[in-house]
Amino acid sequence: MSAPDGRKVALVLSGGGANGAYEVGVVKALLAGRSPATDFQPLAPDIVSGTSIGALNAAFLVSQWAELGAAAGGALERLWLERLAGGIRGNGVFRLRGNPLDLADPSAYLPNPLLPFQRLFEDGGFLTWDGLQRAVSFATSPQGGPIERRLVSLVDFTTLISLEPFEQMLRGLDYQAIRRSRVWLKIAATNWATGQLRVFWNHDMSDDFGPLAIRASAAVPGLLPPALVGSQPYVDGSVLMNAPLAPAIHAGAEILHVVYLDPDVRNIPLDRMPQAFGTFSRMMQIGWAAALKDDIGDAARVNRSLAALARARDELRVDASTASLMLEAAQVRPYADGEPMRPLEIRRYSPSDLLLGELGFLNFDRDRIEALIRRGFQDAIDHDSVQAQDVFPSPERAAAARRGDPAQARSAAAAAGQAPP
Repeated sequence: MSAPDGRKVALVLSGGGANGAYEVGVVKALLAGRSPATDFQPLAPDIVSGTSIGALNAAFLVSQWAELGAAAGGALERLWLERLAGGIRGNGVFRLRGNPLDLADPSAYLPNPLLPFQRLFEDGGFLTWDGLQRAVSFATSPQGGPIERRLVSLVDFTTLISLEPFEQMLRGLDYQAIRRSRVWLKIAATNWATGQLRVFWNHDMSDDFGPLAIRASAAVPGLLPPALVGSQPYVDGSVLMNAPLAPAIHAGAEILHVVYLDPDVRNIPLDRMPQAFGTFSRMMQIGWAAALKDDIGDAARVNRSLAALARARDELRVDASTASLMLEAAQVRPYADGEPMRPLEIRRYSPSDLLLGELGFLNFDRDRIEALIRRGFQDAIDHDSVQAQDVFPSPERAAAARRGDPAQARSAAAAAGQAPP
């Protein structure tokens, strides 16, 4: 499944809630060979990494790859349209606890007419018990504790959100297929107690632990409750790594197709009237963009260093022993897993503007999901390496790829002493 020249290929999927439908469109185009970024050849990844909703997309693709191959992109689209899409009171990800409007929805009574009343009763019990626990905690907190902090602890928005639909859907994935797959799966989550990143992979995907790992990666702090992995609480991997390039690179990837759901921060308009959520959202987007820029900048510097080393070796006409010494010196800072640095090619796909509002990550409306899939598909078809600021292992390869001519790309690769794409 590697590239024709033997380089390992990775698909990297970022977090973004309902906006993850955009990833589905990009993936469909890449797997179908509809994008110039793959020289119009179907993409066959060796590694798929994901964070948050990207973790779900990644896990589903890997679970279906052995059976469906490139058709897994279409299966992922059906999952979104048939299982995830829906309104605020009925989608495949979350529901609001204790929502009396559920009783006014005729579809809620099918196939079980008692289900709305049963849920309302269970939600009432859950919220009452949670409220009692918080009241007791408030009353028994040390008297020296700040009263403001104790009052704030009485309210927790996450108790109003039930992830029952999402958890039920996760239990339906084929985790045995993931464990058997030759495609590496990497899922990023954040340990909420220690602040450390944890990467789950294929061997973690048992029928019991797999749903928990994906659920942990998607637990947006302050909105969704943390997932307990053993005794440790885990939350969204985007807290530390919204676009998990590093796990894919450490797994050996040399060509990375990165789908990022936030546009360039400069293309996100500032609010005329500052407000809390908009401020918090922009702060996170700036942080994510900076982290992604650093990761890609590191890759570009590695490419430049290795290219300079190759040029010096050729121009100085050094012997094999000296060339080996130069290589060691150039790789004083190898990757964290001890692997030597290697040239990287990074293709980037992201929307040009904010995807239909700041709260869009909670909007699973079917029409919106369909529109995002179409948009991602079209953006991948229209991929422009210059506009996307793709990273290439050599200037010659970059120039040929940006001309969009696969034949010239092969010639440039041969002139650079590389295997043809």
